[in-house]
Amino acid sequence: MKQLVLYPVFMLFSLSCVGQGLNLDQLLKLQGMGKQEIALFLQGKGWVAKSDAAPAEAKMGKAVWAFNPEGEGADAWCILYYSDTSPNRILYNAQGGPAFDKIRRNVKQRDMALLEEGEQIEGLDFVDAYSDYADEQIVARLYDYKQINYYGIKIFKKEDYLQAKKNARL
Repeated sequence: MKQLVLYPVFMLFSLSCVGQGLNLDQLLKLQGMGKQEIALFLQGKGWVAKSDAAPAEAKMGKAVWAFNPEGEGADAWCILYYSDTSPNRILYNAQGGPAFDKIRRNVKQRDMALLEEGEQIEGLDFVDAYSDYADEQIVARLYDYKQINYYGIKIFKKEDYLQAKKNARL
């Protein structure tokens, strides 16, 4: 009888963890979608829209979703940078573990070449290290944050990455 009571609790816990974890293929698809499509996809997985700042002259718009938000924090964040004049960029930040280990493996399995590595980014004090990997079409920037066991990945179209690097807007 005790097992029957615990089974639904375990199922709810495991389903909430599945919603948080986005994989590399999903992130690549999201990067190519419109803001409304991304919102529907993420909301279907239990994510909550937190903010949306429209693009301005020199700045891309920024739409933010959180998984399991609590106060100012959340278990994971998905941020879409968008505009009418450049391709979308998608940033996914979450606590480490199997999800980010799998993302790192998938980046390497795609035969993405290492472009650049660094330990600090000017103006971003919360970044401990980063690595940029590229293939023919995309660049994936993997972040290790100073917060223990917290990682991120930002996905660009390759030409957008090169332009952003030139303009110091990565």
